[in-house]
Amino acid sequence: MEISDDGLFIKDFGRSLHYITLLLSVIYYNKYKGYSFYKYFVCYFSVIVIVDLLSVYVYPKNNIDLFNVYTFFEFNTFALLYYHLIKEKTRVKIFKILVFSFNIIYLFCFYFDFYILYTIPLEGVVNSIIVILFFIELLNSERVLNYKKLLPFWFSVSFLVFYLTSVPFWSLYYSSILRTRDMFPIIYYLGTAYQLIFIYAFITCKKTENLS
Repeated sequence: MEISDDGLFIKDFGRSLHYITLLLSVIYYNKYKGYSFYKYFVCYFSVIVIVDLLSVYVYPKNNIDLFNVYTFFEFNTFALLYYHLIKEKTRVKIFKILVFSFNIIYLFCFYFDFYILYTIPLEGVVNSIIVILFFIELLNSERVLNYKKLLPFWFSVSFLVFYLTSVPFWSLYYSSILRTRDMFPIIYYLGTAYQLIFIYAFITCKKTENLS
């Protein structure tokens, strides 16, 4: 028998951080609005919060289709964010191929109703590669000298922590090797960590002029 994770502190705490992170992204909007990518980060977390509210108050049960649709919007708002961060031509081409390929696979899997077995782990892989493309570009630029105060650096650290480490978990879970909710606190801790990094970034980073 599976152990229910309802009422688990780390789950509820992580859910609260959704709202706090979105609120802070709006509060700090004037500070970072000069970044063209920033509005897409606000959209990204708006999607998370809207779907969370719908899953709790509108579709508390049988909400698998809601989360299937959510993945499409989550991925594409994430992609729009990095579209404004990755500049080097070769990496931009790789980025576009990754985004196009994921959306084709998503639509194919969604239509044939075996979506969840592939797209959630695949999203983690694709998003991680996109973040790594940005890190490579950052390491080859002068901006790396001041990376600790660079907002997209911390955003990317956060995304990589969450998406890369979630890949083996979801792969095991959806392949039925680990078909139990007993391990779900791992995801809740990862989600909490990635949101706390965002909050740290909002407070400590500085606006720079040479990053669009």
